[in-house]
Amino acid sequence: DVYWAASDVGWVVGHSYIVYAPLITGCTTVLYEGKPVRTPDAGAFWRVISDYKVKVMFTAPTGFRAIKREDPEGLLKEKYDISSLDHLFLAGERCDVATLQWAQRLLKIPIIDHWWQTESGWPMLTTPMDNGAFHLVKPGSAGRSVPGFQVHILDKDANILELGEEGAVGIKLPMPPGCLPTLWEAPERFK
Repeated sequence: DVYWAASDVGWVVGHSYIVYAPLITGCTTVLYEGKPVRTPDAGAFWRVISDYKVKVMFTAPTGFRAIKREDPEGLLKEKYDISSLDHLFLAGERCDVATLQWAQRLLKIPIIDHWWQTESGWPMLTTPMDNGAFHLVKPGSAGRSVPGFQVHILDKDANILELGEEGAVGIKLPMPPGCLPTLWEAPERFK
């Protein structure tokens, strides 16, 4: 299979998901230098998917917001055969509902929004892809806590909010091994 993480190789997701993970699983990987738009146009992702028969793509929602902004009807996609694409994984930040629904209408494949950050080293919230679980994806939600994380949504006073309320993401100790081994420029605060 061909796997494409449209990321910067220097970012932890880049080398982890562009180099190590595909090698470990035996996938062909795509290294891409460029943006989703203006390289040369908002069809750049579709061109790469078509040229290399990408089966699974992993990228940030920002890329899809940029494509949507420049090609709101998704007309550039029609120039390419992207029938090889089975799944799109979005990470790096929360995917807004409008962008998720736009991508679902355009691609008609499972689109999984999960959340993590460079410091965590792996997803904290996700919808696992077992037995077609993509139907469990709820627009505006990045899924459930991954085993090893106790994730809570907190108000401005750090009180745990009820389900469905928006707030800050809080992670309760203990955390999985290797997660957030220190705080940036404040290691003495992390004991």
